[in-house]
Amino acid sequence: MEERVLVAGASGALGLEVMKLLHEQNFPLRGLVFSKDGADKVAEYTDDIWEADASKGNLEIKGITKDVSMVISALGKSVSLFTNRGNSFLENDFYANSNILDDALKNGVKRFVYVSIKGVEEAPEYEITKAHKMFEDALKASGIDHTIIRPVGFFSGLHDLAIMAKRKAIPIVGDGSARTNSIHQKDLANVVVQNLKEGPEILEVGGPLIHTRLEMAEMIEKKIGGKIVKVPEKVAEWGMFLPELVNEDVSAKLKYFKYITTHDMIGEKHGSLTFEEYLENLDLKDLP
Repeated sequence: MEERVLVAGASGALGLEVMKLLHEQNFPLRGLVFSKDGADKVAEYTDDIWEADASKGNLEIKGITKDVSMVISALGKSVSLFTNRGNSFLENDFYANSNILDDALKNGVKRFVYVSIKGVEEAPEYEITKAHKMFEDALKASGIDHTIIRPVGFFSGLHDLAIMAKRKAIPIVGDGSARTNSIHQKDLANVVVQNLKEGPEILEVGGPLIHTRLEMAEMIEKKIGGKIVKVPEKVAEWGMFLPELVNEDVSAKLKYFKYITTHDMIGEKHGSLTFEEYLENLDLKDLP
């Protein structure tokens, strides 16, 4: 049988890079996307495209893994404050992936690579990490051969700060001393593909350089402008209760944003692309 690969979340920042790499390596590909716009993005790499909301139930994606030997899931809800598809983190990160896993088990898929998020063990109380942890546990219990990749965060996920910089403010919670080594989505895609056929059960992944949150904010300030605004942690805590009155989605994202920006988020170093290089090539016209 051909080693056909299903890429779930194929039209996202990471999913597209994974599709591109696998296409270059001549893998037969199937892509799962959410919308017609997503289908248009991945059409360059495959004409085997499923457009569906996998969180809605098994019938929505019945047979999606038929004739598939490996699954890569980069499927999940965006953590951006400027993006909201409507579904909850539980729906997009747990139910959607669980439905794909159920189909994979029925169709004899050999291997499942899941892109999770760092913090699922250190901070399981947040809605975002809880949903990822629930699926990690389901994947481990399923018995399928798998690798779970936990990035500390990737550069496109920092677009919120760039968007805010365009609007003249770059918020930093606390003193900005927490460190991270976020990774470029291209470098992360390389890690995913390298672990496609075999790999460790869990891999926590970061980029080549470690920076403080303040240093990253200063790079954004230099590239885009705006002013760095330090928000005391206590003020941030109170401010995060207000959005719950109108929007639980924003509240969940703000709480997690406060956590990751005030704690060290460091993974095993991979890749070569730096945050400074990423900013240099960022087209500000692409930001709202």
